[in-house]
Amino acid sequence: MDANSPPSECAFCAIVAGRAFAREVLRTDTVLAFLPDVPAVLGHTLVVPTTHLPDIWAVGQREACDLADATRRVAVAVAEATNAEGMNIIQSNGVAAGQSVFHLHIHVVPRKSGDRMPDLWPDDAEWSVAQLDSIVEELRATLNHHG
Repeated sequence: MDANSPPSECAFCAIVAGRAFAREVLRTDTVLAFLPDVPAVLGHTLVVPTTHLPDIWAVGQREACDLADATRRVAVAVAEATNAEGMNIIQSNGVAAGQSVFHLHIHVVPRKSGDRMPDLWPDDAEWSVAQLDSIVEELRATLNHHG
């Protein structure tokens, strides 16, 4: 399925509509949380909007608030239920970022030392002061432009 597939072909829309099975942990009018078919670690949970939104750029302010609150609630429950030592909250957008289901979803992943999850960040990023100064100016200008 690609980013432009209609919601009728979306695996997560099918779960929201009850046409496909999922191990649900939370359902509200606007958000659904469930275990993925193959969790990375025990307790790994997905949080999705009940409305089909392909990625972060399609999310409005109200939806963002609902997703953030549900993610917080799920993270608290996952941490307690799994005795997690830490937590990754991962949200990917686009093929280049590893998004494979084009319905916005947030991974809540409990972590323990030595678990099967890989390191997420490169430890050798080397950016010049000029590059950092340039990107911060671009970001500020873009944020000011978009309000």
